[in-house]
This record gives sequence, C-alpha cells and structure tokens, in this order.
Amino acid sequence: MEGSDKCTDRTQEMQMKRIASYQAFWSPLENKGYFWFTYFDGERERTVDLDAGSFKIILEILHTDKPIFGDHTTATVAVHSEPTEMMIGAWA
Repeated sequence: MEGSDKCTDRTQEMQMKRIASYQAFWSPLENKGYFWFTYFDGERERTVDLDAGSFKIILEILHTDKPIFGDHTTATVAVHSEPTEMMIGAWA
C-alpha cells in the first residue's frame, strides 16, 4: 500500500541509548545550544540545535542521578527509574 509507505518514510526510528556523559554548549549570540552525548558504548554524537526552553528542560533532566537514555538525532532524553519495593498495609 502506497499510503503506509509514506508514513514509514516520514517516521524516523528513535534509538535510545544510555548516556555515560555529556557536554552542553550554549551560544547567547545565536540564542541556541546543543549537547554532545557520549553513550556507554563509547559512541559520541551531537544533538540537533535547540532553543532556550528545550535546552533548559534537557539540562534539568540530565542533572538527575538516575540512568539517562538519549537519542542525539532528535535530542530526546529519558530517565529510567530503578524498581522499588512497594509496601502495602499499616506500615506503608
């Protein structure tokens, strides 16, 4: 089907990988910034350019102490929380 091929062509497959470290670059003259992500496999990649709001949000997420995953092609980041023990009852 031709319609489904168009959808597949426009959809970029996101590949989230765990980030080991990062560098943040902000240019006040251009009012934009970007990140370099170094993934756990040693690969180092630059994100797309970001506006001030997006840059700030990503920087806040990267400052967490939880494992962080990212995709440099879309500048998408995600935080992974470790499972916790749930306590139910009067002692919870």
